[in-house]
Amino acid sequence: MADSFDFRDMLMDPTIPFEQIPFEGIVFGDFDSRKEGWFLTAREAPTPAEQEVIENVPFRQGNFDFSEYNGDRFFKQREIKYTLMYFGENGNYADRKSIEQEIKRQLMPQTITELYDTHDKIYHWKGKVKSIEVEDDEKYGTLTATVVFDCYPFAIRNHDEFDDIWDDVYFPHWIFMDKRYEINGKTTVTYHNIGSRMVEVTLKVVSGSVSYGGMTINNGSSKFISVPKGKHDIEFDGNGVIELSAVREEMI
Repeated sequence: MADSFDFRDMLMDPTIPFEQIPFEGIVFGDFDSRKEGWFLTAREAPTPAEQEVIENVPFRQGNFDFSEYNGDRFFKQREIKYTLMYFGENGNYADRKSIEQEIKRQLMPQTITELYDTHDKIYHWKGKVKSIEVEDDEKYGTLTATVVFDCYPFAIRNHDEFDDIWDDVYFPHWIFMDKRYEINGKTTVTYHNIGSRMVEVTLKVVSGSVSYGGMTINNGSSKFISVPKGKHDIEFDGNGVIELSAVREEMI
């Protein structure tokens, strides 16, 4: 018997001709550009500027750069710009006007929330809309919308780092790690933070009693552990079972 697999339905409306279906797009709040008939034609996501802390000292060559902390660099907000096109009916100005009003109505009032981009399938951004400009081309019956988002500088993984969900595994940049560990006396757990910045790992004791960093954590309790980039050995003691969870952030 053949194995049964579940796949995501990429065809949202089977009545629409294949060539008219936008497969690239963004989702922000209740707005899905593909379902609204917008085609994503361009995206710009330049790296953000650094929050620099630099001091110049008289009679010293160069300067002192205090911009780093615990191996991390810190960045300002990130601007992400999308160009969307809507192909309406020639001469149907009322339709184009309605579509223009709707994209502004759905996007601009939305508070800071998750921004999903089909280009970054396992990540999302977090921010708000900074501006929307719409150009109406009456000759060809099209609209061109330029939407600019003001976002947190790092892309955020959609799922827990320890939950190996097949659809969200990006093999060129991925590592398998166990979620649950049994602690019997002094035990070392190796954690690989392959992200772009320090990650907050939630340590939960699901049974027994475990010690970390001189603190005893009892059954049902949790503790946050800050883990810098790279490979680290985390030392535990006691007897019990722990679970780890974390959400990785990337500079992409």
